Amino acid sequence: MNVKTMRVNRWGNSLGVRFPNEFASFIGLSEKSIVEIRANKKQQLIITKLEEKPEKPQAIKSANPTIKELFELYPEDFIQEEEIDWGEAVGEEVW
Repeated sequence: MNVKTMRVNRWGNSLGVRFPNEFASFIGLSEKSIVEIRANKKQQLIITKLEEKPEKPQAIKSANPTIKELFELYPEDFIQEEEIDWGEAVGEEVW
């Protein structure tokens, strides 16, 4: 495989390097591929392509799903930022 010299550029608050297409094709790297990046004491970065994770289920498959099956439908980065106002109590709920 050839050696290329690339420039590091700012990408938001991070730094980034673009992969030449021939390198990406050589190892089967594509958009949204998962990679592991390691730094060592020799000032080297080692980038390794990881196996893709299986897709999360898109729909509930059983008539009586478990709580685990329900939560698997949420994206990994789902965060509820603010409290949801469900309105006034209706009935005899205790708040």
